[in-house]
Amino acid sequence: MVTQDDLPIYPIRTVASLTGVDARRLRSWESEYHLLEPARSKGGHRLYSPRDLRLVHLIRRLVDQEGMSLQGIKAFLAAQPSLAVSPSPASGASLQGAADAVEAASGHAPQPRRDVLEGARATAKAGSGAHVAGSTAGTVPLAARSHNGHGRTERA
Repeated sequence: MVTQDDLPIYPIRTVASLTGVDARRLRSWESEYHLLEPARSKGGHRLYSPRDLRLVHLIRRLVDQEGMSLQGIKAFLAAQPSLAVSPSPASGASLQGAADAVEAASGHAPQPRRDVLEGARATAKAGSGAHVAGSTAGTVPLAARSHNGHGRTERA
């Protein structure tokens, strides 16, 4: 029996908008890493279910907050099939539990990105002084950027 959670109703652009994960990355997660399996319309367009949407949120959270690699997430989802089938944002499986499962499956612990960033900041401060923390030199103000319709941001 097909439930509301299984109905593929969201096109990729909607999923990208709702999750903050761009369409190119969603396609990569599907074709290169086999983390997602969206349904296809008769015309071949990807259609995501609410369950797929929750899985995208979970993957993004594991990448962004826990610093897990996509290979590590793949191993984690293989070890935790209930999360791949029905990942609920408020599920009892904590992110620490996810990190522990990946460590067990892959043989090494993922390094959180916060540690990497703090190390990079310390290196930059101890460096030649050419880079000043908080400097905006070389950046383009957000108002001067425009979206080109292809998932890329261009300078105005």
